[in-house]
Amino acid sequence: MTAPDSILTATDTSPLSLNGGTLGTALLYLATGSPPETVHTLLRTALADGPIDPASRNTLFHGLPAVAFLLSLTPPEGYRSARTTVREHLIALTRHRLAAATRRIEDGRLTSFAEYDLITGLTGIGVALRSIDPDGDLLDDLLRYLVRLTRPIRHEHHERPGWWVHHGPQAHPDPDFPEGHANLGLAHGISGVLGFLALTHRDGRTVDGHTEALERLCAALDEHEHHDGERTWWPGWVSTGHPAPLTTPGPPSWCYGTPGIARARQLAALALGDTPRRLHAEQAMDTCLSDPRLVNHFTYGGLCHGPAGLLQVLRRMSEDQPAVRPEQRLERHLTAVREHAAAPFPHRESGLLEGKEGTTMALAGRASALAWDRCMLLV
Repeated sequence: MTAPDSILTATDTSPLSLNGGTLGTALLYLATGSPPETVHTLLRTALADGPIDPASRNTLFHGLPAVAFLLSLTPPEGYRSARTTVREHLIALTRHRLAAATRRIEDGRLTSFAEYDLITGLTGIGVALRSIDPDGDLLDDLLRYLVRLTRPIRHEHHERPGWWVHHGPQAHPDPDFPEGHANLGLAHGISGVLGFLALTHRDGRTVDGHTEALERLCAALDEHEHHDGERTWWPGWVSTGHPAPLTTPGPPSWCYGTPGIARARQLAALALGDTPRRLHAEQAMDTCLSDPRLVNHFTYGGLCHGPAGLLQVLRRMSEDQPAVRPEQRLERHLTAVREHAAAPFPHRESGLLEGKEGTTMALAGRASALAWDRCMLLV
C-alpha cells in the first residue's frame, strides 16, 4: 500500500500556488537569497489577476494562506500594506473555517483532511497565521480547536479518535475503508497536529489542555509503533477491518514516513521536557538512516517523498539534538543524505513539494535565516 500521492502534491500551476505556480518560484528565490527585485517581480506576477478571492480554494499551499506565508518571510520593512490586508483576510477566512469545524464536532460527525490537516486544512492555515500574525488572539482559538480534535468523538455508537476521517487515504470514499481511517503522517495526519501544537508550545503560546493534547497524540503514536529488527517505524494510517495493517515500513519520507513522524515526536518531547521520548525519536531517525538500503527506498526526488525532504528533516533534528556521544549524533548522516538528495532522481512535477525547486532549497542549506521550511512543520 502506498501513500496517497495524488492528493498530497497534485501539481498546481496557478500563479497563487506554492507547489507549482509563480508563488512557489518566488519562495525559491527568497530561500536562495536572490535580489529583492526578482522576488518583487514574481509577487506582482502572482497577484496580477487582482484581489485574492477568499471564497476560492485556500490552503497553506494555495491562495490566501500561501500568500500570507510568503509575505511573512519577506523583509519586515517591505510590503507593510499588503501584509496588513492579507492578514485581515486570513483572519476572516480562519474564523469561517473554525466555525464550520466547531459545528461539525458538535453534530458528532467525523472529520476530513480538508478540515484539519497541514496540506489542505486548519493546521496548514495555522502555519500561515503563526507566521504572519504570531501575536494575534485568533491563534489561540485555532489551538483550542486542535486540542479539541485530539479528544475522542462518539460517532454511530462507536468512539473514535477526534482526528478519525470518514474517507480513505486518497481523501474520497473508498470501499477498502468503509469506516474511514486514522492518519498518522505529518502531511495529512496527527503528526502534523502534534508538530504544530509542539511548535506553538515552544513559542510560549499555549491554551487549556495544550499539554494534555500533546501527551494524547504521543500516546496514540506509541500505540501504533512498530519494530523491525533495530528499526522503529510507523504505518501511514490505521483502519478497522480490511485492509490488513501494514507490516513493513514505507520509504523514509517527510510526508508519511519515519522522518516526519520522528521530527514531530522530537518537537513534542522538547516542548514537554521529556528526555526519554526525545531520545527515542532521535533513535528512530538514526536507525532509519543507518539502513544500508536507504537510497533504494526512493523512486523520486523532492521534499515530499524524496531524499530532499529527508535531508531537511535531518538538518532540523540535528540542530535540536542536545549534546550526545559522537556515535549518537544525527549530524553524522548529513553528508550521505545530502549526496542522496543531490543524485539525479526524477521529479514527478515542478514545484515546492515534488519538484526540483524544493530539492534546490534543501540543498542550499541554511545560507540565510529564512525559515521557509515552516510550511513543512519543521520549525
